[in-house]
Amino acid sequence: MGSSKMGGFPDLPPEIEYPTMSEYTETWLSDFNEGKTEHYEKSAMQLVAQINLCELAESGADVENLFAKTGMLYIFWSGEGADLESNKYVATEVAEPDKKACHKVIYWDGDMSTLKRTEPPCPYYSKYFEECLEEYAVEFDSDSEYSRDSAYEIEGLEEATETAAFDFANDGDKMLGFPKGANVPYLDENTVNLFQFDYNMGCLWSVYWIMKKADLKKLDFSRVSVDFDMD
Repeated sequence: MGSSKMGGFPDLPPEIEYPTMSEYTETWLSDFNEGKTEHYEKSAMQLVAQINLCELAESGADVENLFAKTGMLYIFWSGEGADLESNKYVATEVAEPDKKACHKVIYWDGDMSTLKRTEPPCPYYSKYFEECLEEYAVEFDSDSEYSRDSAYEIEGLEEATETAAFDFANDGDKMLGFPKGANVPYLDENTVNLFQFDYNMGCLWSVYWIMKKADLKKLDFSRVSVDFDMD
């Protein structure tokens, strides 16, 4: 209870509501599917990861000291690639306008004894999921990672014409560091890769949670954005 893990059901305190995404209806506006309507019921978000920040601090892996030393960090994702909004292709009617977000990041720092393994209040997003993501424990390690710029400084790399710089970034699930993938999000010196989820489903390879370094230091997760590595 309260340990760091990927997938499964979250360990939540009573004051945090399990994140859900609204019921909604999409009506296609484009010529190809014009008039086609699809309806989706209210759905529970998937727990991608819960991070016990005390465990992270004790591991020494946060070498930049960007994270808080106590509390829990929860990362949830609906499975959708964007918030529920109308655009030029589809008109989206949302039942609960305050629950249009496709993901949610929550920081909580309180009495760990109040945490309870919490099952979702409704089914997962039927468009993509039948059950929860596989649950497994995680541990933390600090790895040296190359950036695009430093990778090109490796002796002989310029001769390996078929090798891209991003191949030198660590693969898999990770916090911080350089994003791995063929279509990685751009990070400037003020932006961090909060979390990379190695999803590998269909044409989707990785999901990234990106935020400003200043917001991370302030524990403000209200402006985290989600990005994708897709074919």
